[in-house]
Amino acid sequence: MKTTLFCNSRIIDPFGETEYIENGWILIEDDTIKGIGQGKAPEFSVDEKIDLDSKTVLPGIINCHTHLYSALAMGMPPPKNTPQNFVQKLQEIWWKLDLALDRESAKASFEAGLMECLKNGVTTVFDHHSSPNFAEGSLELLVDTANRFGQNISVAFETTDRNGEEFFKSGLIENIAVFKKFQSNKYVHPLIGLHASFTLSEKSLKYIHDQLKGLKNWGIHIHVAEDQADEKDARSKGYKSVIDRLNKFNLINEHSFIIHGIHSSNSDIELLKNANATLIHNPTSNANNRVGMLPNLHISTLHSGLGTDGMRANMLEEAQYGTLIRSSHLKDGEPTIDYLELLFKNNPQIASKHFARPIGHLSAGNQADLAIFDYTPRTSINKNNFGGHILFGLAEPVDVITRGKYRIKDRKFMTIPEAEIKQNARKQSVELWNKIQKI
Repeated sequence: MKTTLFCNSRIIDPFGETEYIENGWILIEDDTIKGIGQGKAPEFSVDEKIDLDSKTVLPGIINCHTHLYSALAMGMPPPKNTPQNFVQKLQEIWWKLDLALDRESAKASFEAGLMECLKNGVTTVFDHHSSPNFAEGSLELLVDTANRFGQNISVAFETTDRNGEEFFKSGLIENIAVFKKFQSNKYVHPLIGLHASFTLSEKSLKYIHDQLKGLKNWGIHIHVAEDQADEKDARSKGYKSVIDRLNKFNLINEHSFIIHGIHSSNSDIELLKNANATLIHNPTSNANNRVGMLPNLHISTLHSGLGTDGMRANMLEEAQYGTLIRSSHLKDGEPTIDYLELLFKNNPQIASKHFARPIGHLSAGNQADLAIFDYTPRTSINKNNFGGHILFGLAEPVDVITRGKYRIKDRKFMTIPEAEIKQNARKQSVELWNKIQKI
C-alpha cells in the first residue's frame, strides 16, 4: 500500500468535520484518506511527502446529474424548426442529437465530457445517457472511460417509448445488464434510467417494473415534472401527478433519483421524503429552458442535490449561477438557498449513500479525491468567509487527485491524451451535426 503525505496547504471542507484549516496536512493510503490535521504533520513513515506550497485543497467535487452525451453539442447549428415550447426543444434538438449518436461519437462525448469534468475538479459524476442507435455496450463504454480517468461514475440509459418498442426494450436491456454487472463495483453505481413519465406508456411502466422483480437495490433515474407538460400528461391518464403515477407502478423507492421536480406538489415531495428518494436540482438548465424554478421548500425538505443537466462541467459555476438566478427572482428580505450546502453537504451525502462509502469530504475514511487550487485571494480568507471565495474567487484547479493518484498536475493531464481527445471530439462533432441535419 502506498502512503502519501500532503502538507503545507490551506484545507477547505465545507460542511465537513473540519471546515477550515489555514495550514494543514492530509495523509493518504492508496485510495483512502487516513488522516488530516493542522500545522506541521507528525513524523509519519510514508512513501512520498509532497509540499503543496500553501495551495488550497477542496474535496473532489460531485455532479449529481448530467448528460455526457451532449458534450459535442456546443456550437452546433440551430434546429431547422425553431422550438416554441419545452417539448419542441426536446423534439427539435435533443431527441435528434441522441438519435444521431453512434459508438464513435458517444465515445468522443464520454471522453471529452469526463475530461472537462476532471479539469474542473469534478471526480464523481451521475450520468443519464441516451443513444438509441447505440444502446448495447454504451454504458459499459462509459464505465470503462470513467475508470481510465479515475472517476466515480453512476450510469443509466434513458428508457423511453418515443422511438418505438424495439428501442424501448434495447434501452431497458442495457440498463439491467449493466446493473447486474457493476452493482458490486465500488467505483460504479448503476441505476435504471427512464427518460420521463410522459414518454412512457402504461404498458411500458408495468413492463419495466416486472423486469426489475428479483433484482435487489435497484433505483430509477428519471426526469420528473421538469415542465408542466409532464404533469398534464400524468393527469390526462387519471393520476394526480407524475410522482403519483410512478408510485402506482411501484417505481419509487429509497434508491430513486428524481431529477428537477419543479412542478411537483407539496404532497409529491412528502411522498418522496417518506420513500427516502433523492431529488436533484439543476438551476441553469431550468433557467435556460424557461421551465420555472424549484421551490425552496422542495429543496429544503428533500435536502436536494445539485446537478448541471448537461449544461456545464464546472460545478462551482453551477453553484454561483444558481445563487444569482434564484436571487433575481426574489424580493428583498425573502429567504434564499445556500448553493454551497447543496454542493458540499447534500451532494456528498447523496454520493456516499448511493456508492455505499464515504465520498466528498476531506476526512478519514473518505475516498482520496482532491481538487487543489493555486489561489492567492485579493481579500482576507478565513473560517468565516471562505464560502464567498469558493463561489466568486476560485478558478480551475491546478492539480486533481482521485483514488489517491494525480490525474492532473500543474494543469497537465498525467495519462489522458488531452490534445488527441479534443481533436477527435472536433471531428466527431462535425459528423454528428451533419447527421442531425438529416433527421
